[in-house]
Amino acid sequence: MSTFFEKGRLWGSRNRRALILGWAYYLDAFSILIHGNVSQFNESSTYLMGWLRDYLWLNSSQLINGYNPFGMNSLSVWAWMFLFGHLVWATGFMFLISWRGYWQELIETLAWAHERTPLANLIRWRDKPVALSIVQARLVGLAHFSVGYIFTYAAFLIASTSGKFG
Repeated sequence: MSTFFEKGRLWGSRNRRALILGWAYYLDAFSILIHGNVSQFNESSTYLMGWLRDYLWLNSSQLINGYNPFGMNSLSVWAWMFLFGHLVWATGFMFLISWRGYWQELIETLAWAHERTPLANLIRWRDKPVALSIVQARLVGLAHFSVGYIFTYAAFLIASTSGKFG
C-alpha cells in the first residue's frame, strides 16, 4: 500500500482536486485504522461514495435515534429539524426541475377543488390564479433549496457533535 505522500506527489502534480482527495483518503484511512475497523476500510476506501457513506452513518446515528418507538432523547428537536430541512430541500427540487405547465395545472386543479368545496367556497377569489413564471419558480426553488440545505446541515452538525462537546 502506497503512502498518502506518494499519492499526493503523484496526484498533486496533475491537479489540486486530486491532492484534496489524497488528503481525504489519508484522513479517512487514519480515522478508520485508529478505531480498529480494517475490514471496513478495505471494503469502502476504494471509492468516494464509500467514504461519504461511512462518514455520514458514523456521525448521524445519534440524530437518527433522536426519535424512535421507544421514546425521544435530547436530540429529538434536531432530528425533527433534520427531517423538516429535507422536506424543504426536496420541495426546492420540484421548483427547480419541473416545467411551468406542471405548476399551472396544479394551481388550476386546486382552484377547481376549492370552488366545489362548500366550506372553502365561502372565500372567493377576485383574480384567476396564474402559475409562476420560470424565473419566479427557479427563485422559489433556489430559496427552498438553500433554506433546506442550511436546516439539514445545521441539525446534522449540532447533533453529530453534541456528544463530543457536551
